[in-house]
Amino acid sequence: MLRKDYLLSMMEEMTSAVASVLGLRRENKHVEALKQLDDLLNKQFRLRSDLLRRLPPEQIIELFRLGPGIEADKLQQVARILEEEAAIYLETDRTDEGIRILIKSLHLYLYSDLNGATRDIQVLPERIACIVNLIREYELPADTSRLLAAHYEREDRLDEAADVWFGLAWEQPELLPGAEAFYTQLLDKTDAELQQGGLSRREVTEGLVEITQLHERK
Repeated sequence: MLRKDYLLSMMEEMTSAVASVLGLRRENKHVEALKQLDDLLNKQFRLRSDLLRRLPPEQIIELFRLGPGIEADKLQQVARILEEEAAIYLETDRTDEGIRILIKSLHLYLYSDLNGATRDIQVLPERIACIVNLIREYELPADTSRLLAAHYEREDRLDEAADVWFGLAWEQPELLPGAEAFYTQLLDKTDAELQQGGLSRREVTEGLVEITQLHERK
């Protein structure tokens, strides 16, 4: 009960803050909007935006590690704050910084979702899809790509998970074993399961052959 009340309070505060920031953005008060996000970050988590911009996502995750687990709901809140901050940078033509923050936000969303975050706080699948659409033309770090593939697999979007792994196999030879393992695992599924995930057995077999040949060449 206490956790539920805490989550509701967190969601209400975040919703109010995002609405306020959106209003400031519409008035082109971007400096004020950034300060409001920084104040929210400091109030909820005793963190600062400049620190999060410097830290890689793996180190941000460690800030929310609690024993063997992770405070996934807090982590997704941080991801949302970073997402809103990135939007401001993109609106003010600081594209490189905005995209870099968006990718970091995506990594945190994915990690929190795969580690038990309450999905309806931020409607996680929608937030993830929104960022993926915005950064579609940019290359993701390998760790973020692997989290994205795991997310697609969880959503039963096997075709998109396969695309991510195939791209990783070509771009980073050290990840070829992981790509082979994924495609091999797909072959254990029934034709109906593959079809539901957007794949045919022929596509999986051909993909595995190509990855295996690439592995042998490397």
